[in-house]
This record gives sequence, structure tokens and C-alpha cells, in this order.
Amino acid sequence: MCRYNNRFNSIFTILIIAAFFIFIFSPLGSGHVDAASVTRDISSLPISFKDLINKSRNLTQSYQNETSKFADGKYNNQTMVSITNDYLPKFQKVVDDSKILQMTGQYYNASTLYTKSLESELQSYIHFRNYLSTANSTESEASMQSLADAFNYENESFDAIRSIR
Repeated sequence: MCRYNNRFNSIFTILIIAAFFIFIFSPLGSGHVDAASVTRDISSLPISFKDLINKSRNLTQSYQNETSKFADGKYNNQTMVSITNDYLPKFQKVVDDSKILQMTGQYYNASTLYTKSLESELQSYIHFRNYLSTANSTESEASMQSLADAFNYENESFDAIRSIR
């Protein structure tokens, strides 16, 4: 097991910040947090898609609460690996639900991009867990890249939704 160190702290801080932006600006954020406009934006979506977005957002927030405790030194690597292992099937379930949803018509592109976002987020957490277990910096870099990809796919998905209106 690798030890928590300053280099890891800075890498993990970037990961936390990226995940924070994914959560805060989702869904359909326009660069600022406005709970009323977020609720209004997703209220016109098909209920199944809206439920998926909310489920994903809640799961991400819950996991980020755990990673914040790790960043604060309340959890060691082994504990965070265990927590991540507990969350991975939950994230996989959201990905599976997204694939089952398979929106058609005007929401097809948005739902496909959102599924890619969820898949990338899941991959990020797998790489993060692997990094915690091995201290392999390639895993850390892959984790950050996957999280950035998730953010980009999510933004593209929400742009596709906005273009429908």
C-alpha cells in the first residue's frame, strides 16, 4: 500500500476539484450555480432521463463526500480502496441503467453522450482505486484523464439537450 504524500495530495486535489465541477455544474449548468434554473432545465426532460441524471448526481456527490474525508486524512489508502470498491458496482449500475434507457428521437445524441460520461467517470474511479493500491502514477494520470473525459461528455450531452429547446 502506498503512503499518502504531498505529491499525491496535489494530484488528488485536482481530481476532487474536477469532480466538484462535474457535480456543481450538472445538470445543464451555464457556468454558475443556480438551483432554480437547474431544476427548470431538467424538468422538461423525459422523466426516465431526468431520473438517471439525478441518480448519477446523487451517487457522485455521495462518493465525493467520501473522497473529501480521504483528502482530509480521515481515511488511509486501504480504507479508500475499500470504499471505492463498494461504490464501483453502484456506478456500474448507473451506467447499465443509462444503456438500458437508450433514448430515441431528439434525445438520442444527448443520452448517448451522457452514457459515455458515466462510463468515463466509472473508469476514473477504477484507475483511482488502482493508483491507491499501487502508487503507479500512470493510473493517477489515467484517472484524471477519464474524469476530464467524463466532464467533456457531460457538457456535450447538456449542450445537445439545450439545442433541442
